[in-house]
Amino acid sequence: MSIARIRTTRFLWLPHRGRGAQDTIVVRVLRALARMSRFGTWGASILSGIAAPVRQGLTIGSAPALHDGQDLTCVPAYYRQLLDSVDPPDRPPLAAVERELPGEASAIKTVARIAGATVISEYCNVRKDHSDGKAQRDQHAKPHGCVCARLTVHDNLPPEMDLGIFQRGRSYDAIVRFSNAFGASRSDRKFDGRGMAVKLLDIGAPNILSELVPNYPRAEQHFLLTNYPVFFCRNFDDYAKFMQILDLPKIRRVVRLLFFFLPRRLPQAWIFARTAAKRIRSPLRQTYHSMTPYSYGDDKVVRYILSPTHTPRDPRSSVSLMRGDNFLRDTLEAELDPAQHGDADKAVFDFAVQVRSAATPSDVEDASRRWKRRRDKTFSLAKLEIPLQRFGAPNELCACETQAFNPWSCIPQHRPLGSLNRMRLGVYLTSMHVRNLLNNVPFR
Repeated sequence: MSIARIRTTRFLWLPHRGRGAQDTIVVRVLRALARMSRFGTWGASILSGIAAPVRQGLTIGSAPALHDGQDLTCVPAYYRQLLDSVDPPDRPPLAAVERELPGEASAIKTVARIAGATVISEYCNVRKDHSDGKAQRDQHAKPHGCVCARLTVHDNLPPEMDLGIFQRGRSYDAIVRFSNAFGASRSDRKFDGRGMAVKLLDIGAPNILSELVPNYPRAEQHFLLTNYPVFFCRNFDDYAKFMQILDLPKIRRVVRLLFFFLPRRLPQAWIFARTAAKRIRSPLRQTYHSMTPYSYGDDKVVRYILSPTHTPRDPRSSVSLMRGDNFLRDTLEAELDPAQHGDADKAVFDFAVQVRSAATPSDVEDASRRWKRRRDKTFSLAKLEIPLQRFGAPNELCACETQAFNPWSCIPQHRPLGSLNRMRLGVYLTSMHVRNLLNNVPFR
């Protein structure tokens, strides 16, 4: 065994000493990384799934050699022409507070292609076991359900916050999708991030995507959030480097992950560990964050925060909670079941923004940075109400999976900011187009 490997092994198998005061922050982070390497993590599992199609040769090389009787539709390389047909739009011009990374535009196109390849690869894996299997998202693949909701803007907004879609007294019908973050369906009991995507309908103004993509729905505003305040990658450059590491063999990957995070990215390592290890009992009882920044009018930079203010009681016995591979969907259904609650009951979220005081390009381009300036302010803008309803019928679940969400489906006053959001424009569109083509469904 080499010296490097011996040293790495010592780090990975630190003796357990509990949470006593003797543990330094370095020891805690290293132990968390070791635990993640054994059980899998939210970020690593998603991004290693993205990298997998490249190893399988989907995006390079010649047509596959087939064996007699092999089903061509289960071979990823069969869909190379489909992947070549997807051409995501260029990014809109940068806002004044943004800064472009070197080589960003071409790198984003590469990552978008990998995302499309991931959808194809997972589709082929599913079809090997189920001939009627469907293509899924490359991230947030497993839904807990799509529910109807309504967003109502407060009547008493301060004048400086009364703009865009957040105008006093306005209300919108909405669709809310709750999900796991992993790029394939798996048990809710596994370590994972959790997502909440909100789609406002009939907002009365064209969104940015409708100007970039022909036939894209014009009057929708989307918000994409997860259950941790910040992201463990600072920017697109970190994201790309992390993906390269996850394409390595397992032992080398663990070693390189340690050196990726330590010593220069110790705060990001802590975010990585905390996000993966966070446990939840119900999608309706979490606070969700946009992680990345957005503009609010011409002069403000904000992050969105949705916090539960009321959740219907789960009528089931506590013994049955957090059991089963789909317990989050089961909990969501139980808490919104009309037969178990009074007619007036509902789930309610407070829709707020955190406004960054004197925002700088570093605030915008670093998605791992917490905003804690004394002059930062948080404003409650609206309430999101989810009424009691049933949403688990097969046709409703199918309709849920045809829904698409993109942070660039927004009006210019609320445009996304930062390199990670610029990446999401092409990546999310590519994933959506490939998924819809494979499933033979309309543009949505």
